[in-house]
Amino acid sequence: MSQKTVAIYGAATIGQELVLAVAKSGCGVLLIDHSEEMLKKGLERIEASLDAEIARWGLTSGEKKAILGRITTSTSINDVAKAGFIIETLKETIDTKRQLFKELEKICSKDTILASNSATISITEIASECEHPERTIAMHFQSPIPKVPLVEISRGLHTSETTYEAALRFAAMMQKTVVSVYDCPGFVTTRIALPMINQAVKVLEEGIANCETIDTAMKLGFGLNAGPLALADKIGLDTVVFYLENLYKETFDQSYLPAKLLKRLVRAGYKGIKSGKGFYRYEKDLTRIANSGLKTQELSMCKSN
Repeated sequence: MSQKTVAIYGAATIGQELVLAVAKSGCGVLLIDHSEEMLKKGLERIEASLDAEIARWGLTSGEKKAILGRITTSTSINDVAKAGFIIETLKETIDTKRQLFKELEKICSKDTILASNSATISITEIASECEHPERTIAMHFQSPIPKVPLVEISRGLHTSETTYEAALRFAAMMQKTVVSVYDCPGFVTTRIALPMINQAVKVLEEGIANCETIDTAMKLGFGLNAGPLALADKIGLDTVVFYLENLYKETFDQSYLPAKLLKRLVRAGYKGIKSGKGFYRYEKDLTRIANSGLKTQELSMCKSN
């Protein structure tokens, strides 16, 4: 496998973070999306992230230039032909991911690794209609990808040892610690984190404690970097609901039934950081506004939707 060029398919938040992490590792990376506007926004956010590092004295302008110089973009799927490693970051929809893998097989060389960052869909299921499922693998990165030193790797039913070893080398290049898990939707992190978020929302809905109190209790009590409600805002409340519903369909475990308040917030447009409001409110630069947790009046409004 050649790691001279890596292709990331999908220019939303996860795709942007993956591109930045790969470029920082010294590898050339191609960001592909059907939308020119998404690519433009993606590059702008990547540059803004680098500028923020420069402001914190964590990066030099020369290093920023070098990182950006490793990134190219395209709206043509045919450009993945030059990549040795491809990671898709599309929405968690089996038909979309399965169709993409089938298209990629027609374009790429037989040695190209096809990886999915899917959090809740089995890689075996995604690759079920591929002619060469032995070169497919799941690699689940945690956001913010440039900072979190973890990747969960899952082999499908037909994934070859060569593909698995290539994924390990790729993770090592990115300086990530690998956790290998069985082929099961949700891996370790998503399966455990989602019920925690769901219960935190129920505690809020029942009026047991407010947002800040819930998150403070979980952070200090369990040594977490972020409380469950702040974490939900970062993931995106609509994405959390989507993940929960996917895992419920897969497992029939009641802990994955989305809390009523969570679904009502999404219907009301409270989607987290990306919409500027979720369980907390956020500035345009995505920083959280102090003491901005949902108030009683807002909770009552959402309960009536």
